[in-house]
Amino acid sequence: MPKIQTVSPKEDFLVQVNGDYSVIFDEVEVTGTFAAGTVLENASKAVNSTSAEVLGILSEPVDGTQKARVMVRGNPTTVNAQALVYGAASQATINGMLAEKDILVVNQ
Repeated sequence: MPKIQTVSPKEDFLVQVNGDYSVIFDEVEVTGTFAAGTVLENASKAVNSTSAEVLGILSEPVDGTQKARVMVRGNPTTVNAQALVYGAASQATINGMLAEKDILVVNQ
């Protein structure tokens, strides 16, 4: 009997994707040292207490400058708050900005 390989998303912060999986990610050139699940303000800065916008959620760890997949939109998509890295930012504020991108945060 042949062995069937099951492929699942590697992003541990994803709870549910309501639509096409690949549509929610963009490949972005990221500069810095960030863990997977970090909420980015832009391609070189994680969110902080003064952030007024979000780029998205980093799907893989980055160290230096490299292309990485960033979740920049939902359709809608739910993510686990326990697996996100907010730094010193207000979770409620950042979650509101993510919601504007159809990325809904659960398990807060």
